Amino acid sequence: MLFPTAAGYALGLFTKIGVDLALQTTVIVVEIGMTILSILVLFENRYTFLAASPKFWIRVRRSVIGLFYIIACIYFIPFNFMVPDQSAVGPAIIKRLEDLRCFYTGPIFVLAQDATLVAWSTSIKLLVEFTFIIVLVARTFTNIVKQNKMASLSKNTIALQKKFFVSITIQTSIPIAVIILPLVYCAYSLSQGFYSQALNNICFLIISSHGLVSTIAMLLIHEPYRNVLFKCGEARRESRTMSVSIVKSFVDRNSTMH
Repeated sequence: MLFPTAAGYALGLFTKIGVDLALQTTVIVVEIGMTILSILVLFENRYTFLAASPKFWIRVRRSVIGLFYIIACIYFIPFNFMVPDQSAVGPAIIKRLEDLRCFYTGPIFVLAQDATLVAWSTSIKLLVEFTFIIVLVARTFTNIVKQNKMASLSKNTIALQKKFFVSITIQTSIPIAVIILPLVYCAYSLSQGFYSQALNNICFLIISSHGLVSTIAMLLIHEPYRNVLFKCGEARRESRTMSVSIVKSFVDRNSTMH
């Protein structure tokens, strides 16, 4: 991507086999949207089953979540029909980004001549989704505290719920930060017209590491996974120690015999 413009260039396999660049862009945007929705659905599930959610929400939850998924899948499609003539807008973008030709001389793809509409629609969508996540977290926490005060559940059950909820919150906060920080830079770049290809590349490298960061967070934060992980490490260490001890005793025995 070439922020602050709605343009970029592709170097991957799909480009080699001739997949349309507008379609590639749409797929990437939808994938990022689905990642955010997976976090939203996780917190919604905890709210529904841990926080004694109201009957109204239980009735409409599937419809609301389905609407979120539909919007995530289709909201970017209209921009595919607004792609300008590349031969006309390409040179203008290249002229605007003078430093680009220092390291790249190939063709570029321009999704939109003016990135304002793309930026605003994406910003509104993200604002609604993250606001919904914050509301779910707040409602879940307050309801668990309320259940604790009312003593409607046993202390052990409430303690387990709190521990699990805190673990889930930490587990998802780290990947959310991995997504939000690059998006904040993108918003700044678009609003201020700031161009730095190094920062653009770093942002998308950070976003692409979301899966790795999520996996590491899950393994380290949740106690069952953490225990198994550390036990595997201890077992390997003990196996190596035992092997060294056997070899050492064998060598000592041979030296004694000689």
